[in-house]
Amino acid sequence: MYFLGIDPGLSEVGFGIIELVDREPRFVDCGIIKTTPQQTFGERLSIIKTDVEELLGLHAYQAVGIEELFFVKNVTNGIKVAHARGVVFEAIHARHFNIHEFKPTEVKANICGDGHADKSQIQVMVKRLLNLSTVPKPHDAADALAIAILTSRMV
Repeated sequence: MYFLGIDPGLSEVGFGIIELVDREPRFVDCGIIKTTPQQTFGERLSIIKTDVEELLGLHAYQAVGIEELFFVKNVTNGIKVAHARGVVFEAIHARHFNIHEFKPTEVKANICGDGHADKSQIQVMVKRLLNLSTVPKPHDAADALAIAILTSRMV
């Protein structure tokens, strides 16, 4: 069974793919979808949607996990990230995959045992849980792998 985790953003969308083998998570792939401020907002959303659709076509996922938005200060940026999350959510929904949404603190608590863990702690725990030789980078990809691991636990 395959699971996809998505850490939404506008500049970088993290993705992580795992497979459950005998109830144990195994690393398949991870990375980021990158856009730049030089691109128009519409171009950025289109790139994100197209790349997510490509990821969704790679495997018959049991479920897809996506992180809920959390933003403190910059509401304008948060709204743009919400648009990016929306195109990701729509792409997942269009493929009829089960969708699980998680708060950032929920992911951190379930993966690290601490809802306020920092990015490096998540990277170390994901490395350990997936028996990787190095920590997954960048941190958005590690976060997405953590989301995929948590999603696999929901089955």
